[in-house]
Amino acid sequence: MSLRPADKLSYPNGGAELYFLDLVDLLPEAGHAVAPFSMRHAQNQATPFARHFVSPVDYERASGWRAVQAVGRTVYNRETVRRVRDLVQEFRPDVAHLHNVHHQLSGSLFEALGEARVPVVQTLHDFQWVCPVYTFTRNGRVCEECHHGRVLPAVRHRCHSGSLARSLVAALELQVGVWRGWERRVSLFLAPSRFLGETVVRHGLPKAKVRRFGYCLRLDGYRRTAPRERHALYAGRLSAEKGIETLLRALADVPDLHLRIAGGGPLEPALRRLAAAVAPGRVRFLGHLDAASLRDELCRAAFVVVPSEWYENQPYAVLEAFAMETPVVGADIGGIPELVVEGETGALFESGSSRSLTEALMRLASGDVASLGRAARARVEQEFDPARHIQDLCALYAEAAA
Repeated sequence: MSLRPADKLSYPNGGAELYFLDLVDLLPEAGHAVAPFSMRHAQNQATPFARHFVSPVDYERASGWRAVQAVGRTVYNRETVRRVRDLVQEFRPDVAHLHNVHHQLSGSLFEALGEARVPVVQTLHDFQWVCPVYTFTRNGRVCEECHHGRVLPAVRHRCHSGSLARSLVAALELQVGVWRGWERRVSLFLAPSRFLGETVVRHGLPKAKVRRFGYCLRLDGYRRTAPRERHALYAGRLSAEKGIETLLRALADVPDLHLRIAGGGPLEPALRRLAAAVAPGRVRFLGHLDAASLRDELCRAAFVVVPSEWYENQPYAVLEAFAMETPVVGADIGGIPELVVEGETGALFESGSSRSLTEALMRLASGDVASLGRAARARVEQEFDPARHIQDLCALYAEAAA
């Protein structure tokens, strides 16, 4: 079978890209021909098909005429159409497996594949089909006011970065997709978490097309190589919906616990000030870490904290912690409680509640984290095995092609 995986990024940038790149490696090992499709970027993994990649656009820095062009590409990218046609003619894929393609590659990708009669499967990494800002958040808090194609609330509330212009473009992108019927070009939508699948169906995607299908994780790089220490770890983007402010306020009431924070983002200056005020000397900011350094931190931490205040899908932060035999304190929101089981693989707390998080931190800080970690690792080995994953995925490809 020949397959064409597509994602707007072709280098490790987050969970979606890590999964996309794993499939690019795993599918050929199972005997399938693969041609990736993405934007051009200096950090992209090498591929002979890179000549078909589309040119990048910096939406944050574009101004003047370039900003107008960027808006146009968000709604309908003509370069994507041309390059997809060329790639399809050269490679002749049986199936296209899409990931995060909206915005940079645009929905024109669905039309180009439909015209070429290439069946499409898409893994849903967020809520891009039903929410203009993809996250169901407004000002860092959960919001589902945009419902069944209603997009004007996102404009009225300036949900995209507090900007009226950006929010209007985001709403227009989703609305154009509805008008042009992009959803009808997709044979199957794969939802990594049960929560995400049920939510997108509730907001308008056809239930008959949605399948529950999680990620996989290659465990060969996850081995305990350092002793477990007695601090907690947060790894991820430093932004409001991630709940790190709540974590720091909860940490203030666990005086013997230290915290390391790996990652960067817009809230970093404010978080540094808050940490100095509520837990002086107990919080260390590590910045962005490469894969090897992050795995070392996962190995050393007593446990990982995922304090999200938005609808997380199936967080790679949880899967990677489990793979390193490190239990997780997780917010009871989105797909997190499908992975973190109280007293088995970690502890759960009420999302957004610093008091509930304090109690969860105390439970794990005084608990048998080694036993919880072994159970977490066993779960990843049983449920996220790459070989079985590829076998099941190919059955879904065959269903879509039929």
